[in-house]
Amino acid sequence: MWVTMGLVLVCAALVRPGVRVRRGAARPLFKNTGPHWRRMYGRRSLLRLLGATAAAGVLAYSGLDVAIEELVGRRWRTRTGDRVSSVVKYPGERFWFFSWLLAGAVDAWWRRGAFSGWGRRNFEAMVVGLPTLWTAQRLLGAGRPEAEEADPRWHPLRSAHAASGHTFMAAIPWLNLARCGGTRGRRAAAVCGSFVTGWSRMNDRKHYLSQVVLGWTIAWNAVEAVNTNDAGRIPADRTAEGNHDAAS
Repeated sequence: MWVTMGLVLVCAALVRPGVRVRRGAARPLFKNTGPHWRRMYGRRSLLRLLGATAAAGVLAYSGLDVAIEELVGRRWRTRTGDRVSSVVKYPGERFWFFSWLLAGAVDAWWRRGAFSGWGRRNFEAMVVGLPTLWTAQRLLGAGRPEAEEADPRWHPLRSAHAASGHTFMAAIPWLNLARCGGTRGRRAAAVCGSFVTGWSRMNDRKHYLSQVVLGWTIAWNAVEAVNTNDAGRIPADRTAEGNHDAAS
């Protein structure tokens, strides 16, 4: 049901009136993947990832992960919070990858608009970020809080939950939205929204805080990679699109 609903919402946004039909040469989906990869795995992104990994290690081995999990996943857990969590976890489901692929394909070859451009950047960020996510998940090998022998410490190759995939998937659209321009309050609200699904995974005892931190950091690196050029600036056409959105 949620897969169908997500695809319907994306399709409805793509065919709404006022969206420009693409004219001139198409912009293939993977045209800029090479530059995106270079920025995703450049020095600044790797240093940020190493910093997040070090912070995650401190959380996992100091006992803070377990203490925070006790507070959020057990003591602070309420029925209302569970109901909210059951909804806000869905932006992190895997089917959104295919929804954003659809939006990106439409932007590349058929119609161009603010929504399709946003969807394309979401897809591009997931393409460059998922290999890092999968590597971190498997290489560090941490388990879930709900497991029979719950342990946030790393056991390489034993499990695949060391970085939260739901947090990664759900944070990317919010972080891309934050980079579209607009008021400072709108950007701050979008950044705050990028943490909501991560909270739901902690509330549901699916991930420790260290795992949410890693998933969110990988999403941040991926979004930065697709939104800046090699000189560290947001491309002119993307800036203009964001200004147009703010004006409308």
